[in-house]
Amino acid sequence: MLVLVAISICLSSVGNLFVCGFVAVSPAQQQQQQKQWRRTNNSRTTGLYERSVDAEISSSDTPSDTLVVVGASLKRDLLQLAASYDRGYGATKRARDQAETLISKLEAINPEQNAVRGIDGSGFSPLSGSWRMVWTTAADVLTLSANPLVKVGAIYQVFDLPCVTNVIDLLPPFQTLVGDQLGSVLRAKVTTRAYRGKNEDVSVNGNKIGLDFESVALEPVEFLGNDVGFLPPLGFDLPRSPFEGFFDVGFLDEELLIIRQNAPGGLFVLAKVDNSDP
Repeated sequence: MLVLVAISICLSSVGNLFVCGFVAVSPAQQQQQQKQWRRTNNSRTTGLYERSVDAEISSSDTPSDTLVVVGASLKRDLLQLAASYDRGYGATKRARDQAETLISKLEAINPEQNAVRGIDGSGFSPLSGSWRMVWTTAADVLTLSANPLVKVGAIYQVFDLPCVTNVIDLLPPFQTLVGDQLGSVLRAKVTTRAYRGKNEDVSVNGNKIGLDFESVALEPVEFLGNDVGFLPPLGFDLPRSPFEGFFDVGFLDEELLIIRQNAPGGLFVLAKVDNSDP
C-alpha cells in the first residue's frame, strides 16, 4: 500500500514580526496555515459524522426512516469504494478495511431477517432476480485475475428459484486493444439449487441459505465481434457432495445484497440489475 508522507515545512523566522504578543506572518505563511486549518476542520467534521452514524445505528430508538437515510449513505460510500478498487481486485489493505467497516454497519441495520422465504420457488422471494457483483473478498474469485489467459468481466448471481446460477464473463486479455467491435466473451456458469439451511431454526436465523452444486458449463457468447451463441456449451454435472454449502445474507433490500459464504470463505456485495445479459 502506498503511503502518503506529509512533509512539514519549517516556517522561516525571516519576515515574522512579533507585535503586542501576536505573531504576524507573511502572506505565503498565512495561506499555508489556512490550508492546515481547513484540513484539520474537515478531519474533525468527518469524525463527527462517523460517530453520529455509529450512534444512530447502535440506538434501538432510531426511527426507521432515519435508518433508511443512514443506509443510503453507507451504500453510496461502499459503491464508490468498490468502483475505485475494481470490485476488490485492486484493493489495498486500507480499502478492504474501509469496505469491511461499511459492510459491518450495513449488516447492523439489515432490513431483511427472513431471506429464506420462497427459497424453494413456491412463492415470493426477496432474493429473486439478477444481481451483479460489485465487491468481493473471496479468494476463489479474486484469484481469477491472476490467470494471464483471461480477463474477468461481469460477475452475476441469478436467483431463478430454486435455482441459483453464478455467472462469470471471461474476456481475452487483449480486449481493450481490439475494441468493442471485435469483442469476445466466454461465459462460465455454475448452477446450484437453494434450500433452507439444514437443521436451521428459521425463527432464529432466517437468513441462512443452503446450496447444492449441480453443474458447470462454459458457453461461447461472442468471438471477434461475431455472435457464437449457437455453439453448444461445454459442461458437466457435479457429483453430490456430503459437505453443505451455504451463505448468510448480511444485508438485503431492493438495491443491494451482501452475503458471506461458508467455504472457501469471503463475502460478496451485489447490486440489483434488470438482467444478466452479456
